[in-house]
Amino acid sequence: MYLSLIVFSIYISYVDLKSHKIRNRTILLALICFASLTLLEDGIFYPQSALLALLCSPLALKFNIGAGDIKLFATLSAFFLPLSFDTTVQFLSGFSAIAALLVVVTIIKARTLQSSIALAPAICGAFIWCAS
Repeated sequence: MYLSLIVFSIYISYVDLKSHKIRNRTILLALICFASLTLLEDGIFYPQSALLALLCSPLALKFNIGAGDIKLFATLSAFFLPLSFDTTVQFLSGFSAIAALLVVVTIIKARTLQSSIALAPAICGAFIWCAS
């Protein structure tokens, strides 16, 4: 399960860095893969985490976070993020650190904050951090 998280994270992060798009079919494929592995390995499914992610999506959209990032977050939450205070703090710490690094890299490369920032690496990196 962890290996599949790493493989999908590398692919999704690469595509998001290059095109600033997370395709629905990629998220659907990840969802099917994670669900299958969860069933095969008697893994744990966290529907409360996915529901909370979806309930927070209007706020995320208000801050111009892309719909692909929100769907990616909800999908990964369902399989890798138990709903607990410690895990949430750990996720937010990892996400914040990686997102801050992405902002700095974007400022250096684009010389402005007007360009969009690919958040998939921060989302995926935080999930890898929490799942380890």
